[in-house]
Amino acid sequence: MEYSNLKTLLRRVIVVPMLVTAALAGLLLWETFDLNRSMQLIDHTDRVLDQSGHLLKLLLDMESAKRGYVATGDESFLNPYLDGVKRFDNEFQALYRMVADNPQQQKLLMAISAGYVGSEEYDSRIISLRRAGKADPTLLENQQRKRRMDALREEFAEFQGVEEGFRTERIQAAHLRWLFMVISCLGLGLGSGIFLALFTRHYVGKLGAKLLQSEERWTATLGSIGEAVIATDSAGRITFLNSIASDLTGWPVEEALSQPIGNVLKLINEQSGMTADNEVLRVLKEKKVLAVANHVELVTRSGREIPVEHSAAPILAGKGKVIGVVLVFRDVAERRQEQIETAEQAALLELTQDSVFVIDMEGKILFWSRGAEAMFGFSKNQAIGRIAHELLRTEYPQPLTEIKAELMRVGHWEGDLVKTAQDGRRIVVSGRWALQWGKRDQTPRVLVISSDITERKMGEESVVLQKEQLRALAERLQWVREEDRKQVARDLHDQIGQILTAIKMDMTWMTRHLPESEGQMLTRLRESIQMIDDGVKAVRTICSGLRPGVLDDLGLAAAIEWQASEFASRNGIHCQVTVPPVDLHLDGDRATAAFRIFQECLTNVIRHAQAKSVRVTLVQEEANILLFVEDDGIGFCESELSSTLGSLGLLGMKERAQFCGGDVQISSSPGNGTTVTVRVPVDIPRAKRSEICVS
Repeated sequence: MEYSNLKTLLRRVIVVPMLVTAALAGLLLWETFDLNRSMQLIDHTDRVLDQSGHLLKLLLDMESAKRGYVATGDESFLNPYLDGVKRFDNEFQALYRMVADNPQQQKLLMAISAGYVGSEEYDSRIISLRRAGKADPTLLENQQRKRRMDALREEFAEFQGVEEGFRTERIQAAHLRWLFMVISCLGLGLGSGIFLALFTRHYVGKLGAKLLQSEERWTATLGSIGEAVIATDSAGRITFLNSIASDLTGWPVEEALSQPIGNVLKLINEQSGMTADNEVLRVLKEKKVLAVANHVELVTRSGREIPVEHSAAPILAGKGKVIGVVLVFRDVAERRQEQIETAEQAALLELTQDSVFVIDMEGKILFWSRGAEAMFGFSKNQAIGRIAHELLRTEYPQPLTEIKAELMRVGHWEGDLVKTAQDGRRIVVSGRWALQWGKRDQTPRVLVISSDITERKMGEESVVLQKEQLRALAERLQWVREEDRKQVARDLHDQIGQILTAIKMDMTWMTRHLPESEGQMLTRLRESIQMIDDGVKAVRTICSGLRPGVLDDLGLAAAIEWQASEFASRNGIHCQVTVPPVDLHLDGDRATAAFRIFQECLTNVIRHAQAKSVRVTLVQEEANILLFVEDDGIGFCESELSSTLGSLGLLGMKERAQFCGGDVQISSSPGNGTTVTVRVPVDIPRAKRSEICVS
C-alpha cells in the first residue's frame, strides 16, 4: 500500500472528527461570548439607571433642604443642599461618561445640566435674600421654581425612559441568543453525531480494506526495487527475497523462503577470504542500522564470487520491538573496475612534470599530483579539500564567473594565470581546464593542468623592454635628425645666403662704377651675379628640402599646400589640396611627423604610382588630425606589400606616426590607385606615446 495514501486515510479518520469537534467548540464559545456581551450591556444599562436615579434623588434632597431653610431660617437645613452642590458635578460627570457611546443620551444630560444651573442660580439668590432677612419668596417665584423642578424631573424621566427601552431591547436580545445557543448546541450536536458516525463507518471500512492490501503492495514494492533485497524474521529466517537477490545469490524464491539467512547470503572478506560476520545477528542484537561493508564478496550458490556492497536495518514494530531484518546489497563489480581504471589514470597523471589537480565546480581540490607539489610547494595533505584559487592566490585574466560560464558552455578553457607558491614565489602558468561530467547524480569535475611559463614570460617582457628602448632610440634619432636638418638649413640660410648676398652686392657696385669701355669685364661680372643668384636659389631649395620654413612659420596646413604646389610644378602632376581655413593646433614634433609622412607619400607617387593626379585632404575630427592622400595610379596588391623592398618607405611612415601616438592605414588594389590615411592625435602625453609604440 502506498504510504502517502495510508497517511491521507488516517488523517481523514482522525483529523476530520477533531476538526468537527473543534468547529462545534468554536461555535459554542462564540455564542457564549456573544451572550456574555449581551449580559454586560444589560448590566451597563442597570448601572446607568441607578446613577441617574441617584442624581435625581440628590437634586430632590437639595430642593427639600432649600425649602426647609427658607421656611425656618435654620442653617442646619442647608447642609444637604451645600453637600449636593459639591457632589453634583462629580455625579453628573460619572453619569455622562457612562453614556459616552450614546450621543442622544448625552444631549439629554446636557439639557439636565443646563436646567440644574438655572435652578442653582435661583436657589442661591433666594438663600441670599433669606439670610439678609428679606421677605419670603412670592407665589410667582415659588411657581417658577416648581416649573424648573418639574422640567428637571421630566428630563430625568425621559432619560430613564430611553435607558429602560435599551434595557428591554438588550434583555430580549440576550434571551434570543440564549435560545439560539441552546438550539444550535442541540442541532449541531445531533447533526455532528450522525455525521461522525457515518464518516467513521465509511472511512474505517475503507482503512481496513487498504490495510488488507498493504502487504501485497509492500511485497510488490520490494520486488520492483533496483537493488537486491532480503527480509528475515526475528529468528533470522528468510521471509522475502526479490528477483534481483534471487539472481545474485542463485537461489530461487520458493527454495530460499524459510531458509536461514546464512545459507543463502554467504559473504566473505575480499582480501583475506575469511567469512564475514553475521550481520543479521548483529542487527537483531544491537537494534540499529549496520553500515555498508567494503571489500566484501558474495559467494553464489554455484560458487561464483561477486563484489558487493550491502547494509542491514532492523524491522521495528510497536515499542521498538525488532521483528526482523532487511538486507540490501548490490553488485559493484563494474564500479570496482572503474575505480581501478581511475587509479591507473591518476598514476599516469603523477608522471607528468606539469601541475595537475582536479577540482569541483566550487574550486575544492579533489586530486593533487606530485607535479603540483613540486611546482607550488604544497603537499597533498595540505591541498586536498582546500579552495584552489584561495590556496594559490590565483590572479585570473578575466572574472572567474566568466571562466566557469565558458567552461560549462564549451567544456574547456585556456589562459595564462598567476599563482603564488608556498614560499611566496609568483609563478606564471599556462592553464588548461577541461570539464568532466559525472555519472547520474555526480557533480561535474574540472581537470586543471598548469605549465610553468614564468621564464618565457620574463623573456617576452625583456623583448618588449628592448623593443621599447629601440623605439625610444629611433624616436630620439629621428628628433636629432630633424634638429640637425633645422640647424643646417638655418646655417645655410643665415651664413651662406648672407655671404652670397654680400658678394652680389659688391659685384653689383663694381658694375656700376666700371666705365663702359670695360665691356668684357662688365659681361663677366654680370654672369657672375647671375651665378650668385642661382646659388642663392639653390641654397633656398636645399634649405626647404632640409626644413621648410613655412612649416615652422605658418604651420602644417600651409606647409602641405606649399609642398603640394612644389610637387605639382616639378613633376607636372595635378594636386588638389583641401585644408582647414585656420591652422591646426599641433606641436612641432607631430607637425613634423605628419609633414614628413606627406613628403614620403608624394615620393612614392613619383616612384611607383604612375599617377596623373593626387588629392590631398587635411581635417580635424574630434581629438585627431586626419591626412588623406589619394592617387589615381596603378595601385598594388596589399598582400605583397611586406615582401617588397619599397615597403621600407611605408614602414618609415608608420614608424613616424607611431612615434606621435598615431597610425597609418594604406588601402590599394591593382588598377584602382592608392589611399594613405594618416591619423595623428592632437594632444597625447609622451609616456603614452611610448606605450602605444610598444604595443
